[in-house]
Formats: sequence, C-alpha cells, structure tokens
Amino acid sequence: MTTNPSVTTDRVLQEILAERIAQDTKWGEQNHPDGTGGPVMRQKADEARAQCQYLAANGGPDWRAVLLEEAYEALAEDDPAKLRAELVQVAAVAVNWIEAIDRRAPVEEQPAADASEACGKCRRPFDPADNARYHLTPYCRGCVNRCTDSEIADHRCVICA
Repeated sequence: MTTNPSVTTDRVLQEILAERIAQDTKWGEQNHPDGTGGPVMRQKADEARAQCQYLAANGGPDWRAVLLEEAYEALAEDDPAKLRAELVQVAAVAVNWIEAIDRRAPVEEQPAADASEACGKCRRPFDPADNARYHLTPYCRGCVNRCTDSEIADHRCVICA
C-alpha cells in the first residue's frame, strides 16, 4: 500500500520542526556568517556533480552522492538568493532521503487515527482545553520542558532521543 506523499512529507517535516524548536530551545536564535563561496568550494561542487553524473550513467546515484552534490553546490554559492535556493534543494533531498528510509523500514509506525492527538513521546492524549501540545510539534509541553540538560555534550532530550 502506497502512502500519500503529502502525509509522509508532513510527518517528516513535523520531525524537522520539532528539531528546529529543540535547537532554538538549546541555543537560542543563531545568526552565523554563511562561510560559503570561493574556488575551493566551487571545485568540490564540480567534483560532487561529476561523481553524481558518473553514478547516474552507471546504474544510478545513491542518496549520499545526491545530497553531497546539492550540499557542495550550496557551499560554493556566495550570492544569498542563490544560496537560499540551493539550501532549499539540500533540505528537499534530505527529506526525500528520510522518506526513502521510512519506506524501506518504517522507523516508528504512526499511531492510529483515533490516537493521533497524543504526545509522540509519552503518548498522553492532548487536551485542547489546556493547550498541552508544544506549538506544532507532535510533543506535549511537559516532554519538551524536560529538555534542560543542555550542558552535556551527548545530551539527548525527548525531542532528539
């Protein structure tokens, strides 16, 4: 049975949203310099593209080659608008790769429709009256709020566990 791609993509994007919220919770808003562009990154992008094209002509590329090609193209770009467009492509390939992994061996079966309004970690049903869901994530506020161990290098909160 084929899953509706929009449902599959929505599930992956919800996980990505949860990770973004966890990053902001842990590190706050981040505004680093891009650090992209230059001849070294352009050469790496050209090499990654050549490798991906070679693989495509000889049985098909693997996900690693496709993602690296897109990532190096982004890293080679110094124009902000073009960099943004390349990063969207990187993100799209990463989402597609996650979906392919899930099609091969689902990491975790999604709850049945009647249980879909429960926390993804503790499975406690969300109560719309108490606003228990943490923003648009599949987690309750209690599980997200327990993520306080940001000093430990190998920290794993309920979101990233």
